Amino acid sequence: MLRYFLLSICLLLSPLTFATCNDDANTARLENRIEESIEILRVCLNEELSKVARTYLLMGLAQYEQGKHRNAIQDYTRAIETAPDYVTAYVNRGLSHSMKGSYKQALADFDKALQLDPEYMQAYYFRAFAHEKKRKFDLAIKDYNRALLHVDETSELATIYHHRGLAYRGKGDNELAIADYKQALQINPEYTNAYFSRGLLLQKDKQGEAAIADYSRAIELQPDHAQALYNRGLLYRKAGSDHLAIRDYNKAIEIKPRYTRAHVNRSYAYLIPLLPLLFVLALG
Repeated sequence: MLRYFLLSICLLLSPLTFATCNDDANTARLENRIEESIEILRVCLNEELSKVARTYLLMGLAQYEQGKHRNAIQDYTRAIETAPDYVTAYVNRGLSHSMKGSYKQALADFDKALQLDPEYMQAYYFRAFAHEKKRKFDLAIKDYNRALLHVDETSELATIYHHRGLAYRGKGDNELAIADYKQALQINPEYTNAYFSRGLLLQKDKQGEAAIADYSRAIELQPDHAQALYNRGLLYRKAGSDHLAIRDYNKAIEIKPRYTRAHVNRSYAYLIPLLPLLFVLALG
């Protein structure tokens, strides 16, 4: 979900702008319209710098996609040096600081972004994520609430509800977490992570059938969801459906061959039905 919110600020300029502004300024200078020439050049320079800043931002995004957060931070910093009020560069740099565990630096970037634009939704969202990583759940929820006030797209709305639900779960407010997951699913009925997250809480609350239903829906939407398969297998085994449990463990292991817990629980599922026979043989 974090990838979804890495939005670039719109600095797209007409291709003709760069080809003509210097010529226009030079014409004005030759015609002794000096002040007009200077103003044209000032605008031209700002546009050129904006283009360079956006290039650095896109380079940073590419580095982020590869998990190279140190390199991403360097590129975002160059974007900010080129365009000091570039809000998106501050937000994206803050996210990369968060991913590196540099909480203080991340907060400084998010705070600066919100100083420049108090209605910038992504700044609230990513600051909430940073708080969440530090287990400061009340601060995270507060920022998710603010993000909800400035959201534009329905898909973003569902994501924020889901992540606020994760923060509620982190602080132990499971009922509020489930309410947020439900809200997210009402907005986006194909939100795999929301089904899985709700399944986790239902499983913890010993609502096995409901949890199986949510894991099944998550698996339907994302067939390679190994953890959902494994968790559903645990519930099937607990319900006495060992053959279904083994089926899910097998699929989870196909997806993640080194899934140790799936291997161990599959072994138990194979063994348990044989225990009465082994007991009889031992007596015999």
